[in-house]
Amino acid sequence: MSIVNDEYLSLEALGISERAKTQFADSNPPFTPPYLIYTNCKDTAEVKHVGNIVAVGKGYCDGQASIGTSYTQLPAYPFPKLYHRSDDLEKSLRNQELEKAKIDNWFEDSVMPGAVVHANVSSPDVRQNSIWTLRGTPAQRENFAHENDLGVDDAHPAEDAIDFFEALFPYFEKNWPIWAANPRALSNISRLLSLLVENALDGSNPDQVKLGLVDHILILVPATRTNCVDHWDFYPDIGNKYPKQPFDEEFRDDDVIAWLQVAAGSPYSRLKPYIKHQDNFQVTNEHFRQTDDFKDDDLDQAMAEGRVFVVDFKEFHPANTKPPANDSDGGRLFTPIAMFAVPKTGGPLKTIAIQSTQHTPQSTQERLLWKYLNIQDANKPLSDILTPGSDYWSWQMTKNLFMSMYAICNVVDHLSTHFFLGSIPISFYRNIPKQHPLTALLETHFMSLVTNNHLGVFWEVGTANAESYGRTDHGLLSGMANKMTGWTGETFIEETVRLAGTYHFVEGSTPLDRSKDTQFSAIEDFPLHDDEGIYPVIEKWVRNYINLYYRNDSDVQKDHELQAFCHEVVNNSKVNGFPESLSTVEELIEMLTRLIFWMTNNHALEATLSAQKFAPVGYWSDRVPRNDETKLELDWFNILPPINVGMAVFCASRIFVDLPREWHRSLGKYPKGQFMHDQRVYKHLDTFQQELVALDDHIKDKNQSRRWAYNLKRPSTMTVSPWN
Repeated sequence: MSIVNDEYLSLEALGISERAKTQFADSNPPFTPPYLIYTNCKDTAEVKHVGNIVAVGKGYCDGQASIGTSYTQLPAYPFPKLYHRSDDLEKSLRNQELEKAKIDNWFEDSVMPGAVVHANVSSPDVRQNSIWTLRGTPAQRENFAHENDLGVDDAHPAEDAIDFFEALFPYFEKNWPIWAANPRALSNISRLLSLLVENALDGSNPDQVKLGLVDHILILVPATRTNCVDHWDFYPDIGNKYPKQPFDEEFRDDDVIAWLQVAAGSPYSRLKPYIKHQDNFQVTNEHFRQTDDFKDDDLDQAMAEGRVFVVDFKEFHPANTKPPANDSDGGRLFTPIAMFAVPKTGGPLKTIAIQSTQHTPQSTQERLLWKYLNIQDANKPLSDILTPGSDYWSWQMTKNLFMSMYAICNVVDHLSTHFFLGSIPISFYRNIPKQHPLTALLETHFMSLVTNNHLGVFWEVGTANAESYGRTDHGLLSGMANKMTGWTGETFIEETVRLAGTYHFVEGSTPLDRSKDTQFSAIEDFPLHDDEGIYPVIEKWVRNYINLYYRNDSDVQKDHELQAFCHEVVNNSKVNGFPESLSTVEELIEMLTRLIFWMTNNHALEATLSAQKFAPVGYWSDRVPRNDETKLELDWFNILPPINVGMAVFCASRIFVDLPREWHRSLGKYPKGQFMHDQRVYKHLDTFQQELVALDDHIKDKNQSRRWAYNLKRPSTMTVSPWN
């Protein structure tokens, strides 16, 4: 493809037909090359030009847009150009596009208190940016598109498909005696079939679905507990599609919990240095020395040496202030505190102690009432400090209680990122036209964000109109909280919105530099931070791309479309920490780098949820473990969810936890044809992808020397947008 100059492409480069070229030559007034900047296909077969700028009509595209089940196809982007370097025709086209965009897209802050959402999810801009979008025609992509798919066809239906019930049938085959022994099995099947038949025969509203997403599983799978840990292995044996956690065979090892604080299942590790004693978490040397590596250690000395750390879930909703999820024995979520430390001889982080709640008995009377009658303030549930030296099964139950809150926090972290970012595309659609350089760069990173936020929070399964704004606690995902977790849907949304309100655009996209920040120096391997190499790679890619279109700081200052976008993100989208205006190219590069970092790195979530025997999203008892009791394995089984809830959580987690395979729609991937309108981009895209592959290989090499691999920071496992 030949580049005529900085701003115009040849007709041959755009795959324009011979018939169109003839009309260009015969046009009145006539013009000669360099010919054109390619605008979108319009609803007319005309060829219009002013000077040497040509708008190509629909009749001259080499194909029509087609929509498939897993991707869509739209015309190639126009060649990017800043408004102040455009002629009158192009300025007019841009103005018209944005006038319509402002009618189609607007902000809503009343349907979800504390968050701004898109008020019109049927907007053409939202619909066109909801799935993987190939650009141009197959012939154009064959000739001019050079996006590297890294071995994975991102538009292939088989790669994109998610079989919600794929794990159910292998589990049934492997564990059929559970069904056979359940006296309610036949009645459950009958109930499910009746509901399905009722739905099929209901002609009054053929679009209505009467069963929620997980209701089939909750009805069909026995609501029973077992005495066999193997019954909690929900992973189907389907090649490498459902990889187990690397610590799956050692899930009862105390080191696993400590590992997950540094190899966090979320971009937001809650591990903090423990520099002074907490009044409500009175760990003593007796507790401290119960862990083998600390038998001759001293807690105060370890604290002074920066070797002690804490995870405290005090910010989250306490247990028992909401009714339990299902019944009096339903799931609950407590707010535990845990201590971790590094031995004085070095080595990996170790688990020291866990307190199940924020409060302990303060008097003999309070302890006796709690111990023998389970009487306590419902808003201040009581607990003891347990350690690896406590009763074995009481300690295992305590670890499950801690990991239940850890698991639900992973979900909240994931969805709060959706909420924090969710209104940015509204400002983008309203202010950035297709001809702007940022459109081709950012649209893939915004893909599905608005749609998924709406479906997850507002669309109630069972309602006919998927575009309606229903109750926020009855959405596709929020509604499942009522059935599968220790929170109600209302609490789930409250916590998610609250957490999103604490995020800051700059602070949340500034990786920790362990060479300068010494608060975790005692920890030798902190993969969440030590595997951080993505930010500078994104920054280099953004810098190379932006330098193609912005010649100096004046270009940024004159770009009123860009300035309007920033202004609305701050004042209408309410994104804390986002720049309200930009003055320099460097500021633009920084903003875009951070934005892509948020849409990829900070949207990550690992598959801890799938480990139901270790990290269920509810503790199925109102009695927390105590340090003066002896428990059995059966007691441990009884604090796990019923099997049907465990299976439902496992299947539901497939929606937003794992990619179908590495490098599928991941960071660094763009749809075919995304940049074919400007061939100069490809050399920089090649560099970007090569550096991401090198980083991915580097982390894989590091994992070889670790006891358990950590994949959250690998580019190949990060989605390119919040599409899941």
